[in-house]
Amino acid sequence: MALIGNACGLVAVALFIFSYQLFDKKKLLIVQTFATGMNCLQYLLLGAYSGLVLNILAVIRNLIFSNRDNNKICGAKWMPYLLALIMGGVSVFTWEGYYSLFIIVGLMINTVCLGICDSQSLRYSILVSCPLILTYDAFAGAYAGMLNEGISTVSAIVGIVRYIRASKLGKLNTGK
Repeated sequence: MALIGNACGLVAVALFIFSYQLFDKKKLLIVQTFATGMNCLQYLLLGAYSGLVLNILAVIRNLIFSNRDNNKICGAKWMPYLLALIMGGVSVFTWEGYYSLFIIVGLMINTVCLGICDSQSLRYSILVSCPLILTYDAFAGAYAGMLNEGISTVSAIVGIVRYIRASKLGKLNTGK
């Protein structure tokens, strides 16, 4: 089961790497939703229930945020904070030990930043949230998850540099 779980995590790695290279926030959210779904399978197969439940909530979060232009409630300024609080509250029921705090805090930060930040600021937030989630993955035995967070951090840095470079060259296409 651990081997299959980590294989699901490797699929998530590929999807996350791709998502951090996207300039359009809505497309980034859609790709990350599929990647997060693969993380759910990984955590389920590893018996890492804090990671599983929080990633299920992250899928729901991504779907809500991808509809923020079409729905007032999805786009409400308070929505990211509410979702982060729900993540924190639900975590009480999946507590695995002190190391659960790493993924709880990491995904709460990621949720707020997904909701209030532009794509570039979101990439900066990944430099904080990924190391936290990586630490949880180490405790949970999610080796593909650890790889994912490490590569995602590097990929976010590449995305930051590409964005800055494109901006300076006047070649930035945000899809607006």
